[in-house]
Amino acid sequence: MSEQDREPMSVPATLTEEQNERVRARLERFARGTSVRIAARSLGYSRRYMRAVVAGEIRASVHFAAQVARVTRIDLAVLLGLVCGGGP
Repeated sequence: MSEQDREPMSVPATLTEEQNERVRARLERFARGTSVRIAARSLGYSRRYMRAVVAGEIRASVHFAAQVARVTRIDLAVLLGLVCGGGP
């Protein structure tokens, strides 16, 4: 099967436990370098939501994962482990 015949990679509708953990780990590292308020503002989410994701109380949404990827300058597919290119 040639490269052109393959289905393109797509982002799942909901994150798996592993993907959620990758997002959480990346978010934790990002938040360590700044204040929670600034990190939440950069993501466009409330501090409460961000804290709940970091604490593992809730699973991150796909949109939230995309925002984490954007602010940490990593491709969403790489962050979610859909393609090779580094860890969270």
